[in-house]
Amino acid sequence: MIKKNNTNYSFAIYTLGCKVNTYESQVIASDLLSLGFNEVEFNEIADIYIINTCSVTNQADLKSRNIIQRAKHLNKNAVVAVTGCYTTLGKKYLSENKNVDIIVSNDQKLHLANYIIQFLNEHKKIDLNKNMLLNSNEFEYTHNLLNNEQTRAFVKIQDGCNMMCSYCIIPFARGKQRAKKKDIVINEIIDLVKNGFLEIVLTGVNTAGYYDEESNTNFYELLKLINAIDLNFKVRISSVEPFQITDEIIDLITSNKNRFCQHWHLCLQSGSNKVLKDMHRNYTNQEFINLVNKIKQKSKFTAFTTDVIVGFPTETEVDFLDTIQVCKTVNFLKLHVFPYSKRTNTKASYLVDLHGDIKKQRVNELLKLSDQLANIYLNQFINKEIDVLFEHSDELHLQKGHSDYYFKCLLRTDENLFRQKRKVKVKAILNGEAIVELVK
Repeated sequence: MIKKNNTNYSFAIYTLGCKVNTYESQVIASDLLSLGFNEVEFNEIADIYIINTCSVTNQADLKSRNIIQRAKHLNKNAVVAVTGCYTTLGKKYLSENKNVDIIVSNDQKLHLANYIIQFLNEHKKIDLNKNMLLNSNEFEYTHNLLNNEQTRAFVKIQDGCNMMCSYCIIPFARGKQRAKKKDIVINEIIDLVKNGFLEIVLTGVNTAGYYDEESNTNFYELLKLINAIDLNFKVRISSVEPFQITDEIIDLITSNKNRFCQHWHLCLQSGSNKVLKDMHRNYTNQEFINLVNKIKQKSKFTAFTTDVIVGFPTETEVDFLDTIQVCKTVNFLKLHVFPYSKRTNTKASYLVDLHGDIKKQRVNELLKLSDQLANIYLNQFINKEIDVLFEHSDELHLQKGHSDYYFKCLLRTDENLFRQKRKVKVKAILNGEAIVELVK
């Protein structure tokens, strides 16, 4: 690569996996932009390609490898930097891959910009794939993110997980549970809102497991502090574990609709009690349903989304039917469906795997059910008024946004509604999206 000033270097980031990865990619991009680099789309020619990988499934591993290869096809002279969870599982592949110039595991991810500068100066492969998070209780801090091209801002409040579900590799890649100090969370939210963000998304690997030891602040107490902020914004909470949701959390969220979006992403994983036990999940299907019903009693139209793993090694056809029944009972807005994927060194990896055709058939069946349930849920909003945060528009003046309940809304108007929260009336449901009109 020809030596340049920072202002002449271009970079592109490809993010796989969870919202935590999304947040961390934004941090990396912000750091590089502040150093004078220019960001381009990943499918464009760039001097530096950054792949923020995921390793939650074998498919995620494969996609991570494919994206790494794609970067060199786009520009054979480019610097390729790889970070994220696949650096833990794919150590040998990445270290031996001549197309990879920089390898940085999750514990050093937020310093990636510094390592890019180092490589540009020294032109020597950097392999920092130690991942010391397994022995760390320290939260990795970053500067506040202020991106004026976005409508909602992510605030990472927590990282790591101590639960050790039998199928999950993430604790090995992300390390022990640790939290951002409560005062820093509050100040970060205030800064973001004052810079025009109307929606804040609280995210983490185990979000509701938040606990700031220094101030003895748990997730509920953090939410109370956020609720007390005297500014105009809404809070959306990313995925949470059902057994961590207390009555006081439910009461706080459902009784403060002007502050909290009425949308819960509760991780189900299976509707079979036997499979839940084998997965080391700390609840039963009836406890999950009871939790949902308790929330619905206090907030009738609350949207529920979830993650479901099908084809776990001990899952029988009867177990799968239990999952279908729970999904129908809850009437989820959306199911995120994953075929079980054997992860090395997890307890489930020693079980006999199910045939791929069985997994595929069950995935397809649940995806079909997801569409059916979405239509049932969405149709109850026809002729009702809701709040929508508009995010972007296309050349046909079609304004697009998400409701507080997290379903997509479409509105045709010449008015630019970017970053505006407006009241609309739902006129129709089309392909899982709401067609709306402004309420005058």
